[in-house]
Amino acid sequence: MNIFIFGGTGDLAQRKLLPALYRHFKAERLSPQIKIYGIGSSSLDILSYQQEVKNKLSINLESIEYEESTVQKFIEVISYIKIDFNIDNDFESLKKITSNKDRNLFYLAVTPVFYKVIADNLDKQSVIGPHSSIIVEKPIGNDLQSSIDINESLALYFNENQIFRIDHYLGKEAVQNLLALRFGNILFEKIWSNVAVDHVQITVAETLGLEKRGSYYDQTGAIKDMLQNHLLQILCLVAMEPPTNINSESIRDEKLKVLRSLRPLQTNETDDHLVIGQYKDGAINAKPITSYIDESGVKQESKTETFVALKLWIDNWRWSGVPFFLRTGKRMAEKRSEIVIQFKSVPHNIFDSNSKQKDNQLIIRLQPEESIKLKIMIKKPSASGFHLQELPLDLLFDDYYEDDHLDAYERLLMDIIENKPSLFMRRDEVEEAWRFTDQLVDSISESETTLSKYNAGSWGPSSSDLLIANQNAKWNNEED
Repeated sequence: MNIFIFGGTGDLAQRKLLPALYRHFKAERLSPQIKIYGIGSSSLDILSYQQEVKNKLSINLESIEYEESTVQKFIEVISYIKIDFNIDNDFESLKKITSNKDRNLFYLAVTPVFYKVIADNLDKQSVIGPHSSIIVEKPIGNDLQSSIDINESLALYFNENQIFRIDHYLGKEAVQNLLALRFGNILFEKIWSNVAVDHVQITVAETLGLEKRGSYYDQTGAIKDMLQNHLLQILCLVAMEPPTNINSESIRDEKLKVLRSLRPLQTNETDDHLVIGQYKDGAINAKPITSYIDESGVKQESKTETFVALKLWIDNWRWSGVPFFLRTGKRMAEKRSEIVIQFKSVPHNIFDSNSKQKDNQLIIRLQPEESIKLKIMIKKPSASGFHLQELPLDLLFDDYYEDDHLDAYERLLMDIIENKPSLFMRRDEVEEAWRFTDQLVDSISESETTLSKYNAGSWGPSSSDLLIANQNAKWNNEED
């Protein structure tokens, strides 16, 4: 097997992909015959690249993971190839070391502008065979038409089952456990609908800013960078109907149905269903943070949103009348990604008025620590009276599966190697998500929705609190 990482000197390769492959190598999950090739435009020889990989592994791995002897064996399977993506002849070096009969994995850890030219040149060198796969990172385009263009350029040389579109959130153990939680426990599946659910919250909050991506982000914004892929994919897993089985096509068929059931946001509804914001000066962990417009690469007059909160409706039988609240933002109060299933109130409270009855809540935490928490009501121990108390039932994954717990890229890379596409986006999924997003962006533009400012280190604009308060609810901003 050959793994070719285009962008082999870049941040994604060095910080995520190569550490993930090292962990698989250390655990002896990879074929002894595997070869890994970093590909880039830098003038490096193989020894220099190997040393660079070794240095970055020492930084990006936990100290307990880094074993000098294992690292040395790992870098020995790594080579480097200098290729200018725009020069056809540079790709001839790939033809010399492989053939279309091999299991070749082409990981495009580069900007999408290079997807087509790389695919074209791989075909010219006849290194794409029936056992080859191509892996592309989000975003797949920046709107529906560009997404179609990218997908069509890949489809010229690769069948759909050879294309792996990565959203690393789908590789998180807690996200995958949604399937187990829902479809492996009749306890939850029977109440996972408008019968018992009041509303659903999905939050992906970041404390990070632009991380030297100012010029890119200012052309994209939170809606296209996060909502179109991460949040909508999580939404699909929460809301989908039971698949007929666990295979990839059945799961992706059901996810597609959810996307097609999303109610489009009309121009006259933006005030009641949407909040967009942009961070200004503030502080996170007592560290001063400059405003978005003062970030490198950002235009001073920029109206790009760094925060979005959206109230969505899914028009089908299961979820009719249940609002879904999606929220994501940069420079937020804390790093947190979670799903909150808020259940309805009991139909009749039999306890005395002094008992503070709280509604059941299921919290599925994706990061920083993956966990599942169910809040239930119990009787508070006391000598007299019948007083209720909320009690959380906690499952912290690391407490039970510390040795077997894979991070997102470890999981996804192994699924690619084993040719399991369930956790990857199908073309029609991607394009349907863009169709919804394009319509949302158009509605914002046509309605001239106000861009609210919020302090860095906060939970976003105060108007986002009002958005969910109309449901007699509030965001789950509590610290554990």
